[in-house]
Amino acid sequence: MNLENSKWYKWLPRRGRPLRVRKKGVISNAQKSSNKVGVVLPVYNQEREYLFECVQAIENQTYRNFELVIVIDGANAQTVKAVYEASKLLTCKFSIIHRVFNKGIAYSLNEGFEKLLDCPLLTWISSDNKQWPNYLEKLVETMKNATPETVLVYSLYHPIDEKGLSRDINNTWYQALNEMMKRPKEEIMLTCFIGASFLFTREAYEQADGYDPKYGLVSDYEFWIRLMPLGEFLFLPEPLMDYRLNGKHSLTTITASEELFLQSMSASVDHRRKNGDNPKVTVIITACNHEKYIKECIQSVLSQSFSNFHIVVIDVGSTDLTLSKIYSMHDTRIIPIHISKRHKADALNIGLEYVLGEYVLELDGDDWIDPATLETMVNEMDSLAENVGLVFANRKIWFEENGFLREGSIHKGLNYADKYEVLEKFQTHCPRMYRYSALKEMNGWMSTIQGEPLLADDFAMFLRLAEDYKLHWIDKDLYHQRRHNSNITIKEKEILNNQFRILAQETLLRWGNLYKADFEVIDGTITKINLVPTGKEMTKQ
Repeated sequence: MNLENSKWYKWLPRRGRPLRVRKKGVISNAQKSSNKVGVVLPVYNQEREYLFECVQAIENQTYRNFELVIVIDGANAQTVKAVYEASKLLTCKFSIIHRVFNKGIAYSLNEGFEKLLDCPLLTWISSDNKQWPNYLEKLVETMKNATPETVLVYSLYHPIDEKGLSRDINNTWYQALNEMMKRPKEEIMLTCFIGASFLFTREAYEQADGYDPKYGLVSDYEFWIRLMPLGEFLFLPEPLMDYRLNGKHSLTTITASEELFLQSMSASVDHRRKNGDNPKVTVIITACNHEKYIKECIQSVLSQSFSNFHIVVIDVGSTDLTLSKIYSMHDTRIIPIHISKRHKADALNIGLEYVLGEYVLELDGDDWIDPATLETMVNEMDSLAENVGLVFANRKIWFEENGFLREGSIHKGLNYADKYEVLEKFQTHCPRMYRYSALKEMNGWMSTIQGEPLLADDFAMFLRLAEDYKLHWIDKDLYHQRRHNSNITIKEKEILNNQFRILAQETLLRWGNLYKADFEVIDGTITKINLVPTGKEMTKQ
C-alpha cells in the first residue's frame, strides 16, 4: 500500500498536532546545501563526570559544521556549575539557555531548536551519552546520500555501564538490535526502535510541529510517530555512540520500565484514535513466560478471516524470551505492553485502557483460536440486542505431553435461562467476546476478593455480567486450550476452590439471599454448585 493512501499519511499533519506557538525558520537553498547541523543538549540534574564526557565527545566531532545549544532545564546548582565549566572545552559555536524552572525535555528541545533556525539538519544528545567522533559526519553523509524524501536517519549504538565501561556483548546482541531497529517505519506504532543516535530535517520537524510536552518521558517516541508519514526513515546499521545504561539520573533508570511501556503505547493509541483507526474488535492477550507459545497464539489472530482488529498483547512479568518473541511479530495492529508480575485480572484491566474496539476478545498466551473465530463471533454479536454483554463458544482441549499435543475433548457452552443458572452450572467458556461498553459498565475485571488477589476472575465476570446482561452461546468449536503443568487451575487448586465458595456466597447474598450454595466436589475440585432454597422465597427470580 502506498503511504499516500494510508490512514497515517492522510491524518498528519493536518489534525491532532500540538497546539503551540513556535517560531519557524526559512531555510534557503544555500543553507540546505551547507548541511549545517543544529545540536541541542538538554540538561537536568546530571553527574559531573558524565557531563564532561558528553561535552568532550561533542568537541571531538570530526564534522565541524554544527552549532550547539545547551538548555539547562531547572537543574541543581552542582549540575549548573558543571555545565558552565564543561562548556569551556568547546571550540565550536555554542550558546547556553539557563532556565531555573524545570519544564521537561520536550519544552527544552523546542526551545533549543528555536535558536537554530538556520540549521537544515537537527539532532539532540542526552547528557550521559558519548557520541563517537564520526557521529555527525556519518549521519550527515547518510542523509546527504539518501533520497530527497528522507526525513530521518538513525543508527545502532554501543552500550556502556554507569562507569562508562563497555557492556559484555557479542555479535548475537548486535544482530538482535539490528533486527529490532531495521523495521519498516510504519512499525513505529508498535515500538520505539529509533534509539538515541539520529538526525532529522528541520523541514520535517516544523511540519510535525516539534515535540509535544504533553507526552513527557515519551515525547521523543510520540515525535517519531508524527514524523513517520512526512517522509522516509533510513537506518544505518553501524554504531555511532556509547549509550549509557543505569546512569544515576537516566530516565530509563529513575523511571520504571513498565511506566515507559505504558506511556509509549498510550501515545500510540492516542494517534490511532485521532486517526480514526478504531477497529471492530480488540483482542487482549495475556502472557507470562509463554515464549514457547506466544507466537502461535498471536499468529492465530493475525490469520483470522476477519481483519478489522487490534491485538493488545501484555507480557506480564515474563523472565524468559516472551517479550522478544512478541516484538518479532511485524504487524502494526499489535499493541505490545510489558508490565511487572501481577495477577491476570489486573493485567486485563491494564489492557482495557488500550482498547479501541467495539468488542473485546480475551485470549491466553498459551492458547490459540480457530481462523473463523472473530468473523463468526462478530457477526453473531452484531445480530444481537444491546443487552447481550457476552457471547461465547466451544473450546477444544489439547494436552501437552513431552513436547507434543494430544487431542482432548470438546467442552461445549450452555444456554442460560437466568443468572442463577450461570451460578449453578458453575462453568466458564472460551472463547469469550465482550461488548466493550459492558466491560466499562462493570469497571473491568474484579481483581480482589476479601483483600486477596482474585484468581477466579473469569467466573466472577460471568456472574457480574449475568446480573445486568444476557449471555449468548454460539455452538461452534472456536477456541483451542492448552493444558500443561503450568496452568493455574492445576497449580492453585485450593485457592481457587476457596474463592469459588466466597464468590458464590457473596453473589447469592447480593442477589437477595434466596438460596444457599451446596458445593459438589470431585477429587478435591468443585465441579458443581447446587442451589438450596433458604425458605425466604421458593422460586427463582
